[in-house]
Amino acid sequence: MAETYHDDDEFLGKAYDARLIKRLIPYARPYLGLVLFGTFFMLFAAACELGIPLIVKETINGPFTVLGESATGEAAKEAAWTKLGWFAFGFMGLVVIQFFARFGNTYLFQKLGQKAVLDLRQDAYAHIQRLPLRFFDRNPVGRLVTRVTSDVEAIGEVFASGLVQLAGDALTVLGALALMLMLSWQLALFVVGAIPVMALLTWIFRGRARGSFREMRVKLAVVNSFLNETIQGWRITRIFGTEKQMAKKFDERSADYRESTYRTVFNFSIFFPIVEIAGTICVMLVVWWGTRSIFNQTLDYGTFFAFFLYTPMMFRPIREMSEKYNVLQSAMASAERLFRILDTKNDVADPAEAKAPPITGEIEFRDVWFSYNATDDSEPEWVLKGVSFKVPSGSSMALVGATGSGKTTIISLLMRFYDIQKGSILIDGVDIREMSKAHLRESFSLVLQDVFLFAGTVLDNVRLGHSEISREQVEKAARIVHAHEFIMGLRDGYDAVVAERGATFSAGQRQLLAFARALAFEPKILVLDEATSNIDSETEALIQDALTQMMHGRTAVVVAHRLSTITDSDNILVLHKGQVVEQGSHAELLQQGGRYAKLYQLQFANGTKAETKAG
Repeated sequence: MAETYHDDDEFLGKAYDARLIKRLIPYARPYLGLVLFGTFFMLFAAACELGIPLIVKETINGPFTVLGESATGEAAKEAAWTKLGWFAFGFMGLVVIQFFARFGNTYLFQKLGQKAVLDLRQDAYAHIQRLPLRFFDRNPVGRLVTRVTSDVEAIGEVFASGLVQLAGDALTVLGALALMLMLSWQLALFVVGAIPVMALLTWIFRGRARGSFREMRVKLAVVNSFLNETIQGWRITRIFGTEKQMAKKFDERSADYRESTYRTVFNFSIFFPIVEIAGTICVMLVVWWGTRSIFNQTLDYGTFFAFFLYTPMMFRPIREMSEKYNVLQSAMASAERLFRILDTKNDVADPAEAKAPPITGEIEFRDVWFSYNATDDSEPEWVLKGVSFKVPSGSSMALVGATGSGKTTIISLLMRFYDIQKGSILIDGVDIREMSKAHLRESFSLVLQDVFLFAGTVLDNVRLGHSEISREQVEKAARIVHAHEFIMGLRDGYDAVVAERGATFSAGQRQLLAFARALAFEPKILVLDEATSNIDSETEALIQDALTQMMHGRTAVVVAHRLSTITDSDNILVLHKGQVVEQGSHAELLQQGGRYAKLYQLQFANGTKAETKAG
């Protein structure tokens, strides 16, 4: 199996992209109060942090110095103790205020991030729901799930701990530097001299981390792709006994991902100790020079200790900035990928002034040409070539032909999952491109060969969340298609829990539920795409009776390989390589002795041989 991942999975981009930030701002605008209060708390916390060393300085130079002198009088000592108490109270006050300010800052920005994530996820999901089938043909489901989940979560970090927090760190660094220069420009020179070294280390780390992080994304994409593929194909794996081979391949891919993770961890492991060492050397120089200055009486103890506290304030934000850089880079990459989906235009859009005529069910194709790749630069590969037919309201039409002849394409075009390139498709004389998609599709019910059941209950799967469809209507539909008996045989009947994709039901049971679902919506037009292919012979007899009742008074379009299921159709369309080659009733087509007659005779002969062999 090939290693599959997409180019945008390894895209990293910039840590700051003004174009993307501009597009993210509207998601923060409704929560401007959170931004303002969060910023206020952030600045207040930074001010408290910067003020604490000044209190320490005044405490050491004031009460501590007075109390340390032996010649100090009792009155002076009493005043010093009082002053020390006030300094202690102020110190504790700043610590408590800083705690609540940090809490408010963190909580409000995290809340902002979660609200923005919710809005982004809702917009992404709603947009994906509106996109045409062409989009899903080109984008794997796993990729879309990643965009709406992990990528949106990564974008949330921009709001929760991104640009505003980086700005707060920068202000803390600048504030600490300004105060250090004010206290002692000589000592400040040691710190200022360390900043270029820190910046160089951060720049080197950024480049190495960028490369290793990209490699991690690629390797992770390979692991996820392989995992998704093998889990979906577990039946094949077990039937052919290839569990060990698949496990070995998974181990190899996981090991590659582990190695790339090791390289990323190594970069972080070497960067942070180097930063710590650089910071420690700077502190050592400050202690060395400060001690000399104190002995030379050019520096007081309070200023020295204030410097000692300000120095970590300079280096901690710089170190955290390098971490936040990677967070922002990942967030910008996720935003780029998500906005690519949000920018995908719906080429099957509703008209500006949509018509909503009452639909009775007359269908007409007029010289319809269609290609799946017509929007590409290559020459169109026509799937349908000048197809024309008409289905009167209340009648049935069957589509017959070899695989790839265009049968399922006709159904997709009829419900406007794609738009045609030439010709027109009309419902009751109105071009479907002049109607809204919602109005058009609410007149259809579709039953596919591969029935999809959602996790939930049997009742939920029949009415698909439409609460206006009553339980009685669901049971009535189930009785008509002979699904009621097996449903009532379940432990909880219509309230029985359905596993993911209906895994605990047989193919025939899933098909019966699909028939009940189609009937419960009371469609004007019924579309069956190989709907009886998974039904056994005994169940098929029941289904044929159900189909007769389902089709009564409705227009029906049926795609079938088993010709025995369509002999009663009012009209049969025989397709070959995207063209209509024969048309008529079952009897008329047999009398013509053409492609349909040969196909019917072949199936009948095979069926007779099979029955003889079985007997």
